[in-house]
Amino acid sequence: EVQANAAMVETRSTGVGTVIENSRILELPLVGRQVYDLVTVSRAAVQTGTATTNNRAAYSGTPTFAIAGSLNTGNTVTLDGAQHNDVASNTALPLPFPDALQEFKVETSSLPAQYGFHSGAALNAVTKAGTNQYHGSLFEFVRNYKFNARNFFSAKQDFLKRNQFGGTIGGPIKENKLFFF
Repeated sequence: EVQANAAMVETRSTGVGTVIENSRILELPLVGRQVYDLVTVSRAAVQTGTATTNNRAAYSGTPTFAIAGSLNTGNTVTLDGAQHNDVASNTALPLPFPDALQEFKVETSSLPAQYGFHSGAALNAVTKAGTNQYHGSLFEFVRNYKFNARNFFSAKQDFLKRNQFGGTIGGPIKENKLFFF
């Protein structure tokens, strides 16, 4: 049995956007496991550089974006509904690693009134939540010069060696009421 459901017209929100689901977050290649690299998958987004704040290096590696013609400091970023912009530079703060994110949505135009304090786009990220069953994952991502071919224009092979590892765990604190992740 084959079924195809036509996309419904969105009648509850005026925003136009793209949702990046957990499966795409985990399966698409990410250099350094930086989730912001997937913002350009949503149409009309261009990475303009990285954020730098006055004499603060804490968030200087976060990419900045011009989305649908906006300034890179005019975008609203929320994480689980809370504001997630650096107050000094008005750029995005780092997001959790890909295994902890459920999805994110990039809204580009006709934004709802809740995003009225920024002129550009809105990026809404949602983290995973716990359930009534314990679940988790462990990961290690290896980038090592031993696995890489030499760059065609280089005289010798690079010496990149990066091991990123971690894990997630979620479950119930009080069944059907309170969860952790």
